Amino acid sequence: MRAWHATHMKTLLVVLLLLALPSLAMAAQSRAKDIARVEAYLSSLTTIEADFTQIAPDGSISTGRFYLKRPGKMRWEYALPSQVLLISDGEDIVYFDGELAQVNYLSLDDTLAAFLTRPDIRLEGEATALLDFESGNGVIRASLAQKGREKEGVLTLEFTDSPLTLRQLTMRDAAGNLTSIQLQGAEYGVALRDTLFIFRDPRGVIPRQSR
Repeated sequence: MRAWHATHMKTLLVVLLLLALPSLAMAAQSRAKDIARVEAYLSSLTTIEADFTQIAPDGSISTGRFYLKRPGKMRWEYALPSQVLLISDGEDIVYFDGELAQVNYLSLDDTLAAFLTRPDIRLEGEATALLDFESGNGVIRASLAQKGREKEGVLTLEFTDSPLTLRQLTMRDAAGNLTSIQLQGAEYGVALRDTLFIFRDPRGVIPRQSR
């Protein structure tokens, strides 16, 4: 009796597995198709100009204006009372904190912050690891990290579907703190002058020469 029961259960499991295979294959195909759509959408972007609202880990809210000019260039201009300005000129990212009167320079290769500025965007590539990808209920989310540095931080891009549109970025740092940025009133393909992406130090310091 036990032998018959064991054989019957194995047969049932095989049947269930065979029934599930087509669904798993379809899910994998759908995921690959959505990933390709997101990559094609992001790579097709030329410029973006949008308002943004940022929610910091402590719950504080900042607003400002976001500019993107691909490849290489972006500008996050925070509204007062914040005195923060972040600019990418295609080679470096400049972070200016007016309250502290400090300027920091980062290489584009050292941070995920400039992911959207890359000329050919791949969610899974030589430098980027795709940690999670989900779609459903009209929303698509992709979570990325730098390969080999997954514990240092994760960037999650959130899109509305139909039409595919970037609406939110969420950053999780090494300590698990979350910062979310929502884009509002975005305009695409607008003319943006290159001077937006040149940092002029308000302290009167001579600018650092580009490499």
